[in-house]
Order: sequence, then C-alpha cells, then structure tokens
Amino acid sequence: MYPETLTLSSVGQLTLPKSVRNLLGLSSGDKVKIKVNQKAGTITLKKQPTTQEIFAELKRQAKNRPAPDPRAKHMTVGEMSLEQAKKLKGDTWV
Repeated sequence: MYPETLTLSSVGQLTLPKSVRNLLGLSSGDKVKIKVNQKAGTITLKKQPTTQEIFAELKRQAKNRPAPDPRAKHMTVGEMSLEQAKKLKGDTWV
C-alpha cells in the first residue's frame, strides 16, 4: 500500500488517497500542518486539531487534575467557589 505516488496538479495541488486520509483521520475541510525537511527531501503531514477536539482534550485533562487548593496564590477566581472567594477578599466585592 505504501509508498504511493501522487501527481502534482498544474496549480500545485496533491490529492491524498482515501487510504491516507482515513489513516490520518482527515475529512473535507480539515486543516493539515506540513513540515518540510529540505535536506532529506521529505514532507510530514499532521492533522491540525479542531477547536472542539482541543476543548475535549482540555476537559479530559481537567478531570484528571487534583482539586485546586483554595489557598493557592495562582488559583483563578473561576476555579474558586463563592465561599472561597469571599474568604480571600471579604464579602463586599461580590
């Protein structure tokens, strides 16, 4: 199956065979990063993750993260409960 030979069109386009698109999980409209190794005369293609894929991965990572310490100075307000925020800043700012 590999390597396959592709033909460059008159406008510089290559068509990736369906087997390659399936292997990389590519669909119409997907973004692809290309890395050129000029010395070796090769290119590497990598699918650019969609915004939805990025958010899904961040959500997955957040689930596996330990609960934040409410006393930590680096904690954002969004990570605190209202009660934790009041203890840090007092009741008047809310």
